[in-house]
Amino acid sequence: QVSFCRVKSPPAKAVPVRAAAGVRASRTLQLPLGDMASYRAAALTALLAATAVGGADDVGSALTCEDEECDAALELRQLRGVRRHSDSLGPHGGPGPTVIEDQLGSDVSEVKNSTWKPWSQDLAQPSGAPLYTFYMYRAVSDETYSPINVNMANLPGVLWYLHHEVVVQYPRKFQITSIERFKVQMRATAPLMKKNMHFGPRMAMDRSQCTGPFVCGRQKAAAGNPEPSFCEGPFDKAKEANVMAANGKSYGGLPFEYGKYGFHVGCNNLGEYPFPMYDVYYPESVWYTLPGSCPSKTFDSSDAKCVSAEPGGLVKGEPTGAGDSTWSYEFMGKVAVDELVDTPVDQLNKQGGREYDPFTDKGIRTSFWDGINNTAANSKRVTALRKLFATKFSNQTLDEEMPSPPCDFNFGMFYKEFWYKAPFSGPCKDAVEGDDCYTMVHWGTSEGIYSHPEYYPGLTAASSLKEFQQLLYMQGKAACPNRPCGIAGKEESKEEDGEKKADSEEEKEEKKKQ
Repeated sequence: QVSFCRVKSPPAKAVPVRAAAGVRASRTLQLPLGDMASYRAAALTALLAATAVGGADDVGSALTCEDEECDAALELRQLRGVRRHSDSLGPHGGPGPTVIEDQLGSDVSEVKNSTWKPWSQDLAQPSGAPLYTFYMYRAVSDETYSPINVNMANLPGVLWYLHHEVVVQYPRKFQITSIERFKVQMRATAPLMKKNMHFGPRMAMDRSQCTGPFVCGRQKAAAGNPEPSFCEGPFDKAKEANVMAANGKSYGGLPFEYGKYGFHVGCNNLGEYPFPMYDVYYPESVWYTLPGSCPSKTFDSSDAKCVSAEPGGLVKGEPTGAGDSTWSYEFMGKVAVDELVDTPVDQLNKQGGREYDPFTDKGIRTSFWDGINNTAANSKRVTALRKLFATKFSNQTLDEEMPSPPCDFNFGMFYKEFWYKAPFSGPCKDAVEGDDCYTMVHWGTSEGIYSHPEYYPGLTAASSLKEFQQLLYMQGKAACPNRPCGIAGKEESKEEDGEKKADSEEEKEEKKKQ
């Protein structure tokens, strides 16, 4: 927080502004004297420079005026838009904001005036999917973040995280102190519904940046057949051609996951893809992803162009299920982790105790976290947390009375096309009347698409003959060993254009000779 000072008797020298206690690397920012506008401009310039040199964590969580009277304040994290202090989220149990400022300080309705172009018509209109309203939870420190471009969990999921990654050390990892509750409304997009899903994959979010795993192409399985290949880290747009759709249309610089299916809410049954893929002993534990604007960049590197091109799924009120309208939220309050356990962690540490030792599978001077792989004990911990929320927020709907929908993400269905051949591999040859491929294509367009639409994912009755041939080729149908000509990605189009140009030049030379 930056406090802007107005001095009664301006001194001859600049007013020093210092970082408050608790800052990782203290800085003194010299601000010139003048009116409030000058102070604001100078403060922001100095802070941005400090951030660029030392990193966001080096800038103080609070900056205070030295020996002067202050009459204005502004949070640096509010300028970034994603990080906000916990007291800005509304009183415990009361309705918090249903929307926050985005990275540029504008509200969600303004973000929706974007340059994002839906990949398919399905993403440009309401999906007709059912609306789900349920609770999500997250473990936070005293300084919390708004739930945009973050990972969330249900009650068992947040306790699994605390048990495995937070209470195993002192101080707790990331200085975790509390568990927040949010009421989330969610509606799936039409492309997901066509695959009988309401959720896509849970993606990791690091400093508000989506870091996958993303599908980035195909690789050969042991039997020599194609299968999806995945890449960790931020999406590499250089791999966009590797995930291009069968019709040659790119996903507009977005990864396949958000380009084809919209900015959907992701889920992950713990014990299944993507992590952790082993027994977890916290029954029905789930993690989620809530994609906001500009998920391709960290919160401190987002810009207007990115926000406009990647609007995310957050909206005010009820989402429609369009590609950029998939979820909304309301802050419902929080409980302290110390309220859940039998002894506050700082007191326990002073007494020589420890919350949980992963080597002995026990605590020292406390038994709350004993037995990390004990399903019965873990279920008791989930019940204890559920009762704590019910007691503290008795005016709210109970967690068990507002259950979350099943995490129905289906890995095989979601990535099915990546078990097919790459759409632009191999030579092209159009199916012609009389050959087996033409017969299959013609049947697909005239009968198959109506009687068995599931045979032709991504196609409709309006799709062309070439698009049907392309899909049959990708599926490895023996009758269609070649892809059609004329459907191509950018690089392929250049090659075909070059071939056509060369052919026309040869034709001209031949005519001259004649």
